[in-house]
Amino acid sequence: MIKKHKNKIIVVGLLLLGVGLILFSTLKSKSPKSYDGEFSCEEYTKALEEKLEKFLLSVDGIHNVNVIITLDSSQEKLYSSDERSLSLIGKENTSASMEIYPYVRGVAIACTNGDNDYVKNKLTRLISAYLGIPTNRIEIVSYG
Repeated sequence: MIKKHKNKIIVVGLLLLGVGLILFSTLKSKSPKSYDGEFSCEEYTKALEEKLEKFLLSVDGIHNVNVIITLDSSQEKLYSSDERSLSLIGKENTSASMEIYPYVRGVAIACTNGDNDYVKNKLTRLISAYLGIPTNRIEIVSYG
């Protein structure tokens, strides 16, 4: 019986293998993209704002929050003419050795209980630690 259907079994097996490879490749391509110079400054800012909003909503007493982040400048590219340094960082056939995200200049937050001194102090310290900016570049106001 197996000899009689041997070709059919091989064909079905190859088809299943092909479908499996296609599914695997689509799952792999849906993974979050890493930064390879693909994001604009606006996309970078928006991603930072969304991530910070999500984080702040997890803080006790914060139910509504709006975040605005301003950046110091646009992204920069560092160039190297040394091929050895390019191969060390995994970039081949390119002259750009790395791209640097712009620094955060300041953050404005509107949130529930933003007028409460305890909440304001707690959020200021959290945002300062999260973004690595001094507390004088963070302003928090009450939402509404």
